[in-house]
Amino acid sequence: MAAMKCMAAIFFALAVLGATGPARADINQISAREVARNNNCTPSKIDIYQQSLGPEGSTVYKISCMVPKVTDDKAPKGADGLLVNCRDSLCALIRPTAADEAKK
Repeated sequence: MAAMKCMAAIFFALAVLGATGPARADINQISAREVARNNNCTPSKIDIYQQSLGPEGSTVYKISCMVPKVTDDKAPKGADGLLVNCRDSLCALIRPTAADEAKK
């Protein structure tokens, strides 16, 4: 009987640990959105730009910002997005991106 309880506890622990993977991605996306807001960017879209796996894995998000429309055609085109790197639950701004920048 004790062996069955031990097996049930191990199974439950493995199920809980296996379920935390997708939740971490959601937490990173929320943290990336906060980094964008702190850098005067109202996020409209968040895409995964680059992802590395493993124990030291990280995810780089490309965040599109909602920018006001400019009526002057001769005005220089500014950045309309950000690249944000997230490792574990810490996210940091890498650099701003332009609209015509292609994905590497």
